[in-house]
Amino acid sequence: MINKKILITEKISLKDLILKYTLRDFLLGILNRTPASIGVFLRMVFYKFFLKKCGKGLIIRDWVTIKFPERVVIGNHVGISEYTLIDGDGGIEIGEYTRIASHVSVVSFGHNYERKDELIKLQGKRRKGIKIGRDVWIGAGVRILDGVEIGDGAIVGAGSVVKRNIPSFSVAVGVPAKVIKERK
Repeated sequence: MINKKILITEKISLKDLILKYTLRDFLLGILNRTPASIGVFLRMVFYKFFLKKCGKGLIIRDWVTIKFPERVVIGNHVGISEYTLIDGDGGIEIGEYTRIASHVSVVSFGHNYERKDELIKLQGKRRKGIKIGRDVWIGAGVRILDGVEIGDGAIVGAGSVVKRNIPSFSVAVGVPAKVIKERK
């Protein structure tokens, strides 16, 4: 029999609920859907107020979603393309000059699931965080999972699922992503 508990485990004040999760997310939702150059400009201006740390020259294209932006650090001259999800629940660092193609998911948490007598949702999360180095190229449709570090100058090929660390200046592809060569 599954143990029945209250599903809300995070304690949050009414002020935080209104300011942090309602107004902030509403404003970011509007910014995410503002098209073309005006949208890129507005996101460049406003995201620095919501991210934990934000470098100069950040380019965020249309329909990018950043959850828990207060736990995300982004370096200088980073580009994030359309329809990308960055879930900063466990903390994410993205190094300068990194390029993230469209339809990428970066998810910095995982669910605990060991107990079969309890709902997965009630078993909590594990949060190790993700670190993406400097001058990294993440191809279209890549999935980056919690606890991963991608080294400086690495390339992750389109459609890959990154479950383990990728060394600096290497090229990794596949499901799961494996290093196929080193950059010269």
